[in-house]
Amino acid sequence: MMEKKFLESHRLSRSEYTELLRKWEDRETAELLRNEAVRLRKQYYGTKVFTRGLIEFTNFCKNNCYYCGIRSGNRNAQRYRLTEEEILECCRNGYALGYRTFVLQGGEEKI
Repeated sequence: MMEKKFLESHRLSRSEYTELLRKWEDRETAELLRNEAVRLRKQYYGTKVFTRGLIEFTNFCKNNCYYCGIRSGNRNAQRYRLTEEEILECCRNGYALGYRTFVLQGGEEKI
């Protein structure tokens, strides 16, 4: 049984992975894989949830990824860049709200 091989070794050939993905609609297979994913998540990450403050410090971007709201071709986007002080103020506000870690995110700018 391919599912058993995957659960024991976490390794399959390319064709076996393809076959396993085709079986995803089988409820028993899906439940088996879901349970393994939950087991591994708990093993490596536990059950705690951690939140992080997200600070988007610029929405200028050189790329034109069609799905993205800040893509270069979006002429309706109001562009901005936060200053260092504005970023630190976001961190202070986030800290007051209980966040202890922050992720800085921005578009890819032309340099």
